[in-house]
Amino acid sequence: MNNSISICLPIYNEAKSIEKVINEWVNCMDKLKINYEIICSEDGSTDGTDQIIKNLCIKNNKIINNHSREKRGYTGAVLSGIEKSTKDLILCIDSDGQCDPEDFKKFWDLKNEIYENFLIGNRINRKDSLFRIFISKMFKMYHKLLFNSKISDPSCPYVLFTKKNFLSIKKNLNFMKEGFWWGFTACCLMSNHKFIEVVINHKDRIDGKTNVYKLNKIPMIAFNNAIGLFKIKLFR
Repeated sequence: MNNSISICLPIYNEAKSIEKVINEWVNCMDKLKINYEIICSEDGSTDGTDQIIKNLCIKNNKIINNHSREKRGYTGAVLSGIEKSTKDLILCIDSDGQCDPEDFKKFWDLKNEIYENFLIGNRINRKDSLFRIFISKMFKMYHKLLFNSKISDPSCPYVLFTKKNFLSIKKNLNFMKEGFWWGFTACCLMSNHKFIEVVINHKDRIDGKTNVYKLNKIPMIAFNNAIGLFKIKLFR
């Protein structure tokens, strides 16, 4: 059984949290004695995040700085990290501290199932704004309508899968300018892949604010999500 993993983090302006987040995941991997690499898809941050990651890379050669001078956006950062990965198993998580490393063992205990399935988190007690939770519920209904989805939390950014399975579903992911995980789960369902859900804790953001889902951007993000999902359905 493969005992190595690539951890992919899309990162943008997380100077206040990124060192703590990465160190927590390093400790988690060391505790479980897993051979790992942490791919930091730093997306043109303007707050010094890139320098913090560079310093961490010097201390630990398993941390890889996948820096971009130009902003790729969340989707581009995730895809770039996965493409750079060298391990067969891939864990994608967000870099804001809301994905709890303490939950990872539950995923790892199910790794025998991963060659046929995708493992996805199901966040309980979400620590997001009520408005964002409301929008997510609306999109969950839209997602279910288009793809007959039964996934409890189809936009959860805590997902474990094999690179082989990812390559089988990646074709239409570029339709998702925003809302990458909505598109990811849709592409998996369209390819007849199955999900195993893992109940996870959802922590408060370390920095306390989102760098992606600003209130004034949500209407355009929602519109882009809806169009992207429709294109995935249309061009299956």
